[in-house]
Amino acid sequence: MSYLSECAEAVQIYLEGDWAKHYRKRGAKRWRSVSLVKRLKREGICTTELDGWEALSELARAGVIETTQPIAANQCLNVHVSLSEAERHRLEAEFSDVDDALQLQAGQAVVWRHALDGVLYDWSLDDQYRLAQGLRELAGALPQAYAMSAFEASARYLLGSSKLLTALPRELVRAFAIDVAAFRGPVAWVLAAMPSEPEGLLVIENPQSFDQACRAGLSERLALVCSFGYGLSLSEVLKAPERVRLIGEGTASRTLSELLGSPNKTFWGDLDPEGLRIYCRLRQTVPALRLSALYGPMIAVLESGGGHPLHGLTGKADQRPARGWSRGLDQEMLDDASLTALAGQALDEAIQQRWLAYLGSTDVE
Repeated sequence: MSYLSECAEAVQIYLEGDWAKHYRKRGAKRWRSVSLVKRLKREGICTTELDGWEALSELARAGVIETTQPIAANQCLNVHVSLSEAERHRLEAEFSDVDDALQLQAGQAVVWRHALDGVLYDWSLDDQYRLAQGLRELAGALPQAYAMSAFEASARYLLGSSKLLTALPRELVRAFAIDVAAFRGPVAWVLAAMPSEPEGLLVIENPQSFDQACRAGLSERLALVCSFGYGLSLSEVLKAPERVRLIGEGTASRTLSELLGSPNKTFWGDLDPEGLRIYCRLRQTVPALRLSALYGPMIAVLESGGGHPLHGLTGKADQRPARGWSRGLDQEMLDDASLTALAGQALDEAIQQRWLAYLGSTDVE
């Protein structure tokens, strides 16, 4: 399935599992497109309904599904959707590829078969059995087990590994009726520095630049918080700031909730697609967050042909591409004078919107 986008691949796995649940009991399964797209968003398979429509359109073009009328992402038609005949025959044949000793239900067997082609490709049958049994036991311990963190639950139920639960494909875990997001979130320790009465909040992506900002004296007038890239923006801590503990200079009398209420909140990170995606994710929880004016001189360098290629040697090989964007600039390139002059100010709104537009609508929603 390497020819499919990540979202379309997730939708295919979901449809195959749903189809398999019904197949042995009631025969072939069909869906209505509108209710299916709503379910894909509700269950977290797709981020938005538009993503769901685009995935269905892509799967139809690839011959994975059949529809009574052509589906286009910009035309939300309520049509019947079914797996193609070739896909149905493949699924029927693959039921036998998963060992009966695992005692999997039909829908579980489908996603397990996908995992055997991926993350479980070299697992022994004995370890597969122990994993399946552990997932069943964890599912049986719910909802009480949700009082644990995902790391604790994983270590206690899944072969003693704290990382297995979050490393397994989410479709596989969901097939056992386990919601990873429902486990207790851990207390997050976040690096911060601030004066007694900060003029505003500056969220900084990388710890090296946080250190530079402190050395340049910014913490004497601004509250500085280091997001550690996706470590802060995607770990749910901003959705539950009461679980965050600030460590660093001048943080004793402040909480993250109080800082997020500051009237002047800006973000400064790398000028590359993932750096701006981090900002977009943070802004989903903190809508008033703006790009810092520190991006101004960085944009000038990149627009003049400077910067580096998004390449393995620059640590950017795994970045998802953005429209016409092939080079980047790390935030550490700014000198102390630029930090002193621009920190605390927001980037011009028109410039911000122009650069966010390179990401496309899916990233900035």
